[in-house]
Amino acid sequence: MSQSSPWWRYERLAWFVLCNQFLLRIVLFAFPVTLFVGLLPCASSSAAEPGEKDDKGVSAQNAAAAPQAAADGATRPEGSDSEFGLVPFVGGSSDVGFGGGYMASLTELEPGRDPFVYRIETAGSVTVAHKDGVFSVPLLDVNLRWRFPHVIEDRLGLDLRVSFTRESNLKYYGLGNASTIPADAEASATQNEYGRTHPSLKVGWDYRLRPWVFSFGVSYTQNWFEVPADSQLANDMQSDEAYVRDLLGDAGYHGVPELSFGVAWDTRDDETSPRRGVVLGQRIDVTPGTFGDASYSFARWNSSARFYVPLVPERRRLILAMRATTDLLIGNAPFYELARYDDTFAIGGSRGVRGIPAQRYYGKIKAFANFELRSELFALNIMGDDRRFGLVAFADVGRLWADYHSHPDLDGTTLGLKSGFGAGLRIASGKSVVVRFDLAWSPDSQHLSSYLAAGHMF
Repeated sequence: MSQSSPWWRYERLAWFVLCNQFLLRIVLFAFPVTLFVGLLPCASSSAAEPGEKDDKGVSAQNAAAAPQAAADGATRPEGSDSEFGLVPFVGGSSDVGFGGGYMASLTELEPGRDPFVYRIETAGSVTVAHKDGVFSVPLLDVNLRWRFPHVIEDRLGLDLRVSFTRESNLKYYGLGNASTIPADAEASATQNEYGRTHPSLKVGWDYRLRPWVFSFGVSYTQNWFEVPADSQLANDMQSDEAYVRDLLGDAGYHGVPELSFGVAWDTRDDETSPRRGVVLGQRIDVTPGTFGDASYSFARWNSSARFYVPLVPERRRLILAMRATTDLLIGNAPFYELARYDDTFAIGGSRGVRGIPAQRYYGKIKAFANFELRSELFALNIMGDDRRFGLVAFADVGRLWADYHSHPDLDGTTLGLKSGFGAGLRIASGKSVVVRFDLAWSPDSQHLSSYLAAGHMF
């Protein structure tokens, strides 16, 4: 193992409170600034990017690892390496309380086995809120994921994930694209809140015949709910309108088994930070039935198209990344899935239309697009390892519909596009670690939103 890539790598990222005017200026000037710095002449650097070859055709990472590999020749292939990343963080908001958490990963790298031999990821967070003299824990989340892409060399991969999440103040403001937030929502927040606790176990396999990727997965999620009797969700579940009652169902506890089938066409040059390529994917998730007090039977059809275009390809100086996604729920789906896609939130949240609060909109049909200008600017040697810093400017747009039948009272009669704009910081280490911090603004929100997560959004 090379000294330039030590086993233990500690990264610290703190959230700072900034005034709204300053953040808004970042949002407004993000695109021209990122475009300008991306087009500047590239600064010379003696440190080659991981996997990039020097003028002798030797990868800088492999060359640095060669002396140690010679000493460990009997146990480690030449050029192999390990990357460990740890990011503790603190932060929060008036919605989810204030607290902290961590993101950590351990990745084993080996030449010729892309993107890695294996990767273990874990993340956890907890927040605490104080209201009316009472302390509460709005969010408790912890997950652990194992990825083994070479169970069969360059063909069969395995993905295991176990998680536990307790959310006590999820939001519900009504069904459809035209739902509104009451003027007194801040004063009577519990009227628009409910709680959900859900441990989950997932196992996924993917079979690769490049550029084709075929996937299959099974999962099980147990759900418990806390829905205040006087909340809007409880009232809508007892609505006089039969179609509203049918869309929401009830809040009885239940377990959800799921089978997933997918196929994708993937030509990316790198899975972690692609410079060029296309990913076209289709996935169907099927739940034939549920266990418990509530009965649901439904399917989800997810379609996505991702494009990566190198505007200034040298050292990822300027990359245009684009994604378009549709998510269709078919059958009798549970109410909480109406705001979600791919285990996260769609029109709102950190992986959908940023700037809009998560769980803001609920509906069976969702469509949204994301556009990012990504630029890597410079590298710094920190604790004996190169950290690469970059900026991102982004714009997101989307819409949903409550159901497949026309409901103007829920979805409105206009185009009704929801949008978000912002900028972000990226910190990359090695070949497998990327941390992103985004600030976003949306006309649909009264506040700026901040997001800290591992990896690019797509």
